Amino acid sequence: MKPSVKSGLYTGLLSGLWLLSCFTIVSWFNSSLHLEIPAWRIRAYSGLFSILILVVGIYLGTREVRRQNSSSITYREAVKTGIIISVIAGVLVALFSLLYCTVINPGYAAYMAKEAEKAMIAAHESPEKINLQMDKIKKEFSTLSQVSMALIGQIVVGTISSLIIGIFIRDKKQS
Repeated sequence: MKPSVKSGLYTGLLSGLWLLSCFTIVSWFNSSLHLEIPAWRIRAYSGLFSILILVVGIYLGTREVRRQNSSSITYREAVKTGIIISVIAGVLVALFSLLYCTVINPGYAAYMAKEAEKAMIAAHESPEKINLQMDKIKKEFSTLSQVSMALIGQIVVGTISSLIIGIFIRDKKQS
């Protein structure tokens, strides 16, 4: 198996498992221990760590391709490798998001909408403004939106990361 495909599979599996377990476990601790951490904050931090997993996966995968090419890789090859890893990881993370929103926690969208509504009430937003925002919030947390954001986010962040990582990992004599 090509190192880029292998790295993409490992990265996507690790990131997907992280997102599934982190949100579920931290939300459980949050409610069990009455920590009162807003759900959006848990979601945001778990997503940020998922990006770190993706960047490390791209770096390690590109480094492995370089190692297999006798410590030589062009900028173009490095970027291509990173994009392949990103696409594979993105597809897997999107599948994990689909699994989470439809099987593990089918009430996810409603829960997040309710949490957002509570936050707006606590911030003393007007009922008109809350009603206006709720349709957008429900769409944002829908299964289709979660799957799309996972796929697009991983690919976009991965592509940008690949462009940057490629600068540092390429063989400077060939590029």
